[in-house]
Amino acid sequence: MPSINGLSSPAMDYASEAYSASLSKVAQQQKAEQELTLLEEAAKSVTPAASSGSHTTTDNLGQNININV
Repeated sequence: MPSINGLSSPAMDYASEAYSASLSKVAQQQKAEQELTLLEEAAKSVTPAASSGSHTTTDNLGQNININV
């Protein structure tokens, strides 16, 4: 960041830090918006984990269990 006439070194340090923080915040917001868009797109193509009908699985003892959904 170039120097600004009339500002002392501590003031310039503060201004530079505030400017960097602002840029970082904007970058985080843009990344979050992109991730939300990707999640929304991915959610559109997801099928339910268990469709209706009868399903068979095993419990922790290895016994078959029928699940009706």
